[in-house]
Amino acid sequence: MPFKRPLPPSTSPSARTSAHTSSSPAFQHLPRKRAQVQSPSASQSTSPWVRIYASASASPPLHQPSLPLPHNDSRVDVSEDDLEASGGTLSEIVLAIDMRSRSTIGAAFYVAHEQKLYLLSDVKFGGLPILEQVRVCVQPTVILIPSRVDESVDRLLDPAQNRGNVGGGCWDKPAEERRDGRWVDPWILEVRPSNEFNVESGKVKLADLEINLGAEHKENIEMEFVVPGNENPYESYANGLQVGFTGRKGRMLRLGGQIDLESDLSVGCAGAVLTYLKRRRYVGWTPGEVNVGENRRVDEIKMFGLEETMFLNADALSSLQIVRSESHPHSHNQGPSNTSGSKEDLSVYGLFHHLAKTPQGKYLLRQYFLRPSLDLGLIQERHDTLGTFLRPDNEAFFGEILKSLKSIKNMRTVMIHLRKGMSNGVSKGGGIKSGVWTSLRSFAFHVLGIRTACLNVIDGDRLAITSKVAETFHERELKIIGRMVTDTIDFPTSFENHRTTVNPGVDDELDNLKRLYDGIEDLLGEASRKIADSIPQRYGIDLNVVFFPQIGFLICMPADPQTGRAEWEGGNDDDEAWERIFSTQDRVYYKDSRMTELDLSIGDVYANICDKEIEIVHALAQRVLEYEQLLCIISDVCGELDSLLALAQGARYYKLTRPRMTDENVVQIQNGRHMLQELIVPACIANGAHLVGGSGSSNSSSPGTDQCPSQSATEASLGHGPSMLIMTGPNYSGKSVYLKQVALIVYLAHIGSFVPAEAATIGLTDKILTRISTGETVSKAQSAFTIDCQQVASAINLATRRSLIVIDEFGKGTNGTDGAGLVCGVFEYLLRLGNHCPKVLGATHFHEIFENGFLASRPALAFGHMEVRIEGNATEAEDQVTYLYSLQDGRNLSSFGTLCAALNGIDKAVVSRAQDLIILAAQGEDLVTACACISDEELDNLKDAEDSARCLLEEDFLEQQQGHPQIDYKHFLAEILRG
Repeated sequence: MPFKRPLPPSTSPSARTSAHTSSSPAFQHLPRKRAQVQSPSASQSTSPWVRIYASASASPPLHQPSLPLPHNDSRVDVSEDDLEASGGTLSEIVLAIDMRSRSTIGAAFYVAHEQKLYLLSDVKFGGLPILEQVRVCVQPTVILIPSRVDESVDRLLDPAQNRGNVGGGCWDKPAEERRDGRWVDPWILEVRPSNEFNVESGKVKLADLEINLGAEHKENIEMEFVVPGNENPYESYANGLQVGFTGRKGRMLRLGGQIDLESDLSVGCAGAVLTYLKRRRYVGWTPGEVNVGENRRVDEIKMFGLEETMFLNADALSSLQIVRSESHPHSHNQGPSNTSGSKEDLSVYGLFHHLAKTPQGKYLLRQYFLRPSLDLGLIQERHDTLGTFLRPDNEAFFGEILKSLKSIKNMRTVMIHLRKGMSNGVSKGGGIKSGVWTSLRSFAFHVLGIRTACLNVIDGDRLAITSKVAETFHERELKIIGRMVTDTIDFPTSFENHRTTVNPGVDDELDNLKRLYDGIEDLLGEASRKIADSIPQRYGIDLNVVFFPQIGFLICMPADPQTGRAEWEGGNDDDEAWERIFSTQDRVYYKDSRMTELDLSIGDVYANICDKEIEIVHALAQRVLEYEQLLCIISDVCGELDSLLALAQGARYYKLTRPRMTDENVVQIQNGRHMLQELIVPACIANGAHLVGGSGSSNSSSPGTDQCPSQSATEASLGHGPSMLIMTGPNYSGKSVYLKQVALIVYLAHIGSFVPAEAATIGLTDKILTRISTGETVSKAQSAFTIDCQQVASAINLATRRSLIVIDEFGKGTNGTDGAGLVCGVFEYLLRLGNHCPKVLGATHFHEIFENGFLASRPALAFGHMEVRIEGNATEAEDQVTYLYSLQDGRNLSSFGTLCAALNGIDKAVVSRAQDLIILAAQGEDLVTACACISDEELDNLKDAEDSARCLLEEDFLEQQQGHPQIDYKHFLAEILRG
């Protein structure tokens, strides 16, 4: 969902118009910022360097982005008087950005007039375009980057490289590029030490924030989570602080329910922002500024997503098996580096990525999967493209394009190699056959083939991708590039010599050198005959004249085994003397005046050939680099075409159907399937789904308010269909697969793919939030249930009416009563959101919440279960129940847990005992009493007591009293007890 925020006062039209006057608070404030940041104050001990840069963009973005204010449309208005009283701090927006390996982007920013800190979920394979999108969306006044960040980020944020100059070099541009000479929105670019972006430090700073938890948390004043290393909670209580969650670990757990702590880069950026705010809070560098701490206080932390991009966190990607990497089997090749050897495991993306033919296509396809779009026009354009290429009458053109794409390289990589002067292979271990010139020649040839095929596609003229091909694939320039490379480079000779060689006829001087080099054997033979004639005949038999590059012409003579020298080493005269250059085991090499003359007249012909060819190839590279921008644009278009055709191939291979996308908040699926499940089972049963989210109208309360809407209001707002579907029924019946199936169909529709269903109507969904799998690890001091609670808390806090929440068996990791209460409370809370209720899929085995009326029936709530067939006469466990995996309406109270245990190899005695206890519980028996067991010693004592009692009952005391009137009863009873 596009996030929205009010424009800060400095960005209002009136502020922009008056910014050039001396009376403008924002304008007066800017020089003071710059002067203070550059001053050697105590807070600036790290001595970062600062630059101020103003955007000189001539036109605003097509979609004006803004920050999220979920659940309501309230706005925070800041008056000019408030702005002036605060010294301009209310207009401050501080953005911290970081980029690591594989172009992963992290960001966090603080909005002063909202007193809110926003974190972005780490964006993998984002690169500079996403970084620029974040900057445009946030519109910051201060940008923080770490000193270790790649210089490309530095160039993007400050292309003029103006360090400490107001306006960042904006004023040396023409007036029309300065928006009619007026000030544009300035930002300060600050390069901070990398340790300020440390992720662990960021977590500590976030946990230490004193954030207002709201009225709903004030009752938990006696709850404390204490682990070794925490501060003493009782000291905090003695100091008048709230005891609840005073421990850092407890605050970290609560924080994990608000934000994604697995986004390491963004958490580090949040730490950098908090460090900046703390530094500014205690320095008070603006005259007249009061209550600095209040102006830069953080009252709330939120996650935000990119505009027009669906939000998915790491839990959702993993739980739904959208992307999943498999490590290299060898431990030496495992790790975070680019050469870790990991590959895609069984995942939805893994079904498509091998269908892309080009490197740039694979990269873009992964971006599609990591960032599903919320742009309805873009999604429908992708669907139109897939549908057009999948038409039977376009199959031939489809195949031609795919065949040509196999020979397309990424021209951005090729251009980098070309600028470096590298002609060898572009790919790992490549040679001339995969070098830049082979890649360029193949690129020019096959791109022309792609252009011809795209222009021949039936109904292709209405597609955006074919329009891009027609506009960017300039036939004339491509032919010029291909002809330049083909006419210059001698590819057959280059393959033989393993180096780049030049065609004959390109340069006369080079041709002469090559002819000389080709005839050098005859020249050496003639020289050796002349030298042999000038020395004694018996020494000239084994004489040779040889040529070594870089050394020149040499006389070669056999070496004497005894002395290691030749028997003849020239005459006594200076003109006839031979100079020994080097020797081998059986040969000695000399140079005389005749060899020196050959060196001077002919020279190092091979080196001269290589030097000349380098010059020619360099000149060719410079001519090709004139078309660099065109080649890169064409390469990007080829990548986009390749990624779309990969989706089209996937739709054909996996029998996918085009969904109907709509602005309505609805999910309606007819006979849907799970893409991964149907690949590993003999037969896949298709099931449908129907969910309707909240309408978003203002006649009902919004989330975040203390009052929940009445049940009648909730029912009235969701009368067109259920917003929540709760699955019950047996284990092993396919409930979890069904929940994932619906979520995956919604997800695939948003990346522009067809979906595994007969028909589907999918409304725009801004977030997919899951509580499916528990990622336990010893690196987290958290139990499985704690992780489950954090996932549910995150889903509740992030959800909007357009979100899809999937909750699978929440509450199973704790006491049954607590678990039932929690899951019932979560479902009830979501249902009572009324017109802001998200679409919810759930599964639970806590049937008591329905049987006891804790979760009342209503139109917004629907139940479903997977059909099973019971065979009462069967004796074997696997024959007693047949799972049909067909979705049916209504609830099913049977879980068949013991049957599932038997099917998975649990001992029959254990299963039988469990069934007995289940029957006792169903009959209302006290299981504690029924399961009571005494020890052997207690059993012996009980037997002795029973025997004594029986002996006592056998005695006739009346008769004994008549025969012995003064009998000793104590002695008599003791005899009985002794047996």
